[in-house]
Amino acid sequence: MKRFLIISLVALVLFSCESIEEPQILGTYRYQPENCNPTVTPGYNCSSFIIFSEGGIADVLLGGDVISRTTFKIKGEKIKVQKNEQFGLELEFRYIDSQTIRNEENKALWKKD
Repeated sequence: MKRFLIISLVALVLFSCESIEEPQILGTYRYQPENCNPTVTPGYNCSSFIIFSEGGIADVLLGGDVISRTTFKIKGEKIKVQKNEQFGLELEFRYIDSQTIRNEENKALWKKD
């Protein structure tokens, strides 16, 4: 009888746990400041983009002309872009909806292409 109660309790706990679904964010997101005019300074792009790909790969351009490859992790609604040798920053975004993420440092909204 004791075994039956323990097994029932374990089964109840396992079935009652809710799984947290991570947002599907794969794709390209862009941010362009209001005063950005790339034609004023050719060769310097004032807009930024990030491409989230399968396998946790992120390609990032934060202004300028150098695209850096790094990795990202999703935990709940938070998206963390990892710092590495090529990409010297750590970024954190929050999933807003299927078309928008928000940079948690400056609260800028990035829109999906």
